[in-house]
Order: sequence, then structure tokens, then C-alpha cells
Amino acid sequence: MNPRERFHNLDAMRGICGLSIVMFHCDGLFGAGEVFCHGFLAVDMFFILSGFVIAHTYGPRLAAGLDTGAFLKARVARLSPVYWAGTMLCTAMLVAIAAYRPAGSFFSAGQIAGLSAMAMALIPQLTLGGLAYPANPVAWSLMGEFIANALYARLLHARSTSVLIGIVLAGWSGCAVIGYLNGAGWCFGATAATVALTPLRAIPAFVMGVVLYRGYRVGALDVLPRVTPLAPLLVWLVIAQVPTFAATPSFDLAVVTLASPLLLALLVRAPESAPRPLLWLGAISYPLYASHLALVNTARYTPLFGLNHGPDPVRAAFVITLALGVAALLHRFVEQAPRKLRRLGVTH
Repeated sequence: MNPRERFHNLDAMRGICGLSIVMFHCDGLFGAGEVFCHGFLAVDMFFILSGFVIAHTYGPRLAAGLDTGAFLKARVARLSPVYWAGTMLCTAMLVAIAAYRPAGSFFSAGQIAGLSAMAMALIPQLTLGGLAYPANPVAWSLMGEFIANALYARLLHARSTSVLIGIVLAGWSGCAVIGYLNGAGWCFGATAATVALTPLRAIPAFVMGVVLYRGYRVGALDVLPRVTPLAPLLVWLVIAQVPTFAATPSFDLAVVTLASPLLLALLVRAPESAPRPLLWLGAISYPLYASHLALVNTARYTPLFGLNHGPDPVRAAFVITLALGVAALLHRFVEQAPRKLRRLGVTH
């Protein structure tokens, strides 16, 4: 397989998942209660997508002797600039909240500075309760991504597919147990109380992506039908919008372990590419994921967008549009620019 082959439909799924997470975080902005109640499951799809793409891009190079340290250095160089930019925006959000609500803000100025520095280094806070990374709440999943990447490069890339399947089954069994015990399904990892469980959520999903790639490479996915990419993308949107009261931990288990791998496989098999707007959404999905809470929480806790006292669908739609615009700027000037400079030989 050509390591430069691009799976465009997976980019589209990444974009749909990124948008569903943004909408999941917009509870109370469009109307009473949550929207996209199961958008949080997109994080598990992110891990599966990452495993597939990393196995395709780096699997042969690791097998040829690429050093684990060099691999991780490349991953840090790829992911960190956008994440740091998003964290700076989220830190500015905390400062704005503190300025608007000095008596009722969540954190003092000193705490904000410390939490921002910890988030930049992916160090979770464990003493204040609440979110593990208040300065950028999505950081827990990035930590999980790096853990899964390191484990794959150091130990798993050369293991047999049967061993990898065993890891997936064991890990997802553990996630299922936690989901039934906590009553909240697979929505764990983001808080100080559950951040230690992040590897349990990240590793098996990532490894499932590796297994799917190996299946693709040997033609095992050819038994699946070739459907328009819009079909699996639409199914994901339906999944993300299932109301909480209509679902149980069994629903989360089925989505992560059955539906998500199947949807990815169908996208790989799709005979044509997804529409350009969805590919664009995929291109900005990581900057969107890394930065959107800066705007969403500013809208929720300050009067800047007029949403702090109640929902307004029009204003909320404007906030989402603005978040997409910010993500597009980060994609162009933070994510793409260093790559262009490297190609031109300006940087090393």
C-alpha cells in the first residue's frame, strides 16, 4: 500500500465527529438541555480513526526501524502547535470569565496561570475537582492519543493481529464495566476523578483502528458493500443526536465496539469521495476540537454573545460559525504553515 494514499472519507468522518463534539458542548445555548447528547462518543471514533491512519502512515516505517523517539517527536511536532494555540485561546476565556465574574469566577488569576502551564504540558490537575484540564478541557484525549501512540510504536506495531484483537476485547470489556458502574456510559476521562482511566478508553479504540487497517491491507474489508460515503456519515449524525433518556451504557458499548468500526470500514470501501464541504470540515477538525471551548464557554459564562442568561438558537449558531472561522485560521496559519515552510526548506 502506498503510505501517501489519502483516505478522504475518513477526513470527512473526522469533520463530522469534530462538529458533533462542538454541539455536545453547547448544552443550554440552543435550547434547554443538551444537543447532540452522544456527541462525546466521537472521541472514541477519533481514536479508531487515528489508529487506522497511524498504522497506514507509520506502520511500515516502524517496521523498517524508525525509532520510537523519532516517531513521537514527529507526533508532537504535528499535534502540539494547534493544541497550544487552542489552549491559549481557552486560557483567555478563563481570564474573561474571571474579569466578568470576579466574585464568582471558577479560578483566581494565579490558578489560571498555573492551570494553563499544566495544560500546555498535558499535566492534569487532581486537587480542585471538576475538569482535569480546565485551561483546555479536551486535553485529556490528546494525552490519551500520545499514550496510545507511544505504546503502538514501542510495543504493538510488530505484534500479531490476534494479540491486538485480544487487547481490544480486554480494554473494551473494562470500559463496559466502568460504563455500567458509573451509570454514564463511556463518558469518562475528562474529569479529575476519571482522567486516570484515559488509557483504558484510548488504547483499545486506537488498536481497533490498527486492526481495521490490517484488515483493509489484506482485503478482509472487501466483503462489505460499497455505499455512498454520505450513508455512514449520516448514521453517525443520528447516533450523536440520540437523547440521553433513550440510551443506556449498552448503547455506548454498541456504538463504540460495533457501529464505529463498521462505519469506518464502509467509508474506506466507499466508491467516491465525500462532498468538498465535508472534506473542508475534516481539514479543520483538529483545530476546531482544540479551540472551540474558548468560544463556547465565553458564550455561556460572559455577556459577550448575549447567551449567558438563556438560550438563543440564532446567537448560538453565530458562535458555532465563529468557532469554525477560528478553526480555519488555525488550520491555515498554525497547522499548515510549518509544513509549507518545511517543504520549502525554510525550517528543519
